[in-house]
Amino acid sequence: MTNISVAAKVITELLSAGVQEFCICAGARNSPFVQIFDQNPHLKAYHFFDERSAGFFALGRIGNTRKPVAIITTSGTAAAEMLPAAVEGTYSSLPLIMVTADRPKRYRGSGAPQSIEQIGLFSYYIEVCFDIDSENTHLSLKGLSWRKPVHVNVCFNEPLIDAEVPHIEIPEAGPRSKFPESFPMDMKGEIERFIKNHKPLVILSTLPERVRPAVLQFLTRLKAPIYAEGISNMRGCDDLMEFTIQSGEKLLPKLFDLRGCDSIIRIGGVPTVRFWRDLEDSRKDLPVLSLGYNHFTGLSRPLLHYLDLEDLGRIEIPYTRKLDEEFWSLDQKWNEKKIALFHKYPSSEPGLMYHLSRHLKGKSVSLGNSLPVREWDMAADYQFPPERVVANRGANGIDGQISTFVGWAKAESDNWCIIGDLTALYDMNALWGASQVPEASMKIVIMNNKGGMIFKKMFGKDIYLNRHGIEFESFANLWKWDYSLWKEIPSTFDLGSRHIIELQPSETQTHDFWEEWDQIQ
Repeated sequence: MTNISVAAKVITELLSAGVQEFCICAGARNSPFVQIFDQNPHLKAYHFFDERSAGFFALGRIGNTRKPVAIITTSGTAAAEMLPAAVEGTYSSLPLIMVTADRPKRYRGSGAPQSIEQIGLFSYYIEVCFDIDSENTHLSLKGLSWRKPVHVNVCFNEPLIDAEVPHIEIPEAGPRSKFPESFPMDMKGEIERFIKNHKPLVILSTLPERVRPAVLQFLTRLKAPIYAEGISNMRGCDDLMEFTIQSGEKLLPKLFDLRGCDSIIRIGGVPTVRFWRDLEDSRKDLPVLSLGYNHFTGLSRPLLHYLDLEDLGRIEIPYTRKLDEEFWSLDQKWNEKKIALFHKYPSSEPGLMYHLSRHLKGKSVSLGNSLPVREWDMAADYQFPPERVVANRGANGIDGQISTFVGWAKAESDNWCIIGDLTALYDMNALWGASQVPEASMKIVIMNNKGGMIFKKMFGKDIYLNRHGIEFESFANLWKWDYSLWKEIPSTFDLGSRHIIELQPSETQTHDFWEEWDQIQ
């Protein structure tokens, strides 16, 4: 087969598997693919010069469309640039398809220019790898779980463009494999026994939209106390407010120390709350029931872990154990003190997050690195919930956050991204992709605290902080976006559709806020 016919076969198979969008990183070795997209403009393609950014943009598009997205790169280290997105795709169970062009198989191990060992490059972080050339064109995506990325490696001989480019028809996509449709019967009994024998705290993390009605029904019957992370999209849910802890994670250790709760039910993705990590050491004996949408338990120790949240409605609640009123009174007391501190220190990092959140009701919010995620959960006003909240928290820290946000932004929403300064610096070419989604309104809020200040409370040493004096007006000018510098959140504002907002928190107010908050008993 010719290079062109091999490339056309791969594209047709991807279309049949449900791929509707492609990210193209053009180069010489993948020119058979590029040529096909050039002459088939009805195929939806985004174009990038940076494979790492393209990979995270593709993750955002998967989150936006709920369909697999394919990224097509050239050979050599270009393929390796997708590893960070493959890692995040694995732990977030996102169906990223990585198509890498390659030199002929006989070059492997030779050290010839741009010849690296691309097979095995992604190791654990793929479900399957297809190694394709003109003699072996087998590619079938049927029967995959879609819980990990897929690698399709395609070897091309010289000359690269060796035939006429065919017209590619878009076939009807066949059904993708689904997760298990229902709980095994022994699983139903295990869950019911756990509820009967314990006084659980529920921790809610990332929840796919399709499962939220079943989770809501389950929780309203269970009536257990709930710590809802922002990325669960159930934080501020009216039907759960009477069970929801609002003072923040500060209350969680007290619940267990005073025996208000004796176990954990985790629902959704692996939690980001710091208390979850205590379950590995200082609270390693707490029983945990894990209900997720993939096979990751989020803990290194053995525990009950089951899939398919959609079937929670079948679980019978034998009886409920409501949290004692003294704990709810303490939660209310601490929450009132916390809100008072937001007003006392409006230029502190938590104060800025609180006052900003009050403008984001009904918006779409993407939370970047650890600091925005944790400060949103601590400070965002429960009375002003966004329409949706997302974050790359499968395994990711600061990598590709803006690129993912750009891919995730929806045309029908007002899309906001909240990130730290180092996170912004790490992904400054991400706005290349924004010009290819002109219909989406995007605001990027950069919390510029002049370094990685999340480590200040952890270690107390400047060596961890990467201090700097950079400001971000030139970043906005580079991409021709509007720019604002805020040291407090204005009471009203009117922003353009593409706007970068630099928040400069007061280090003194931030220090004083945390010192007072930590002393509250």
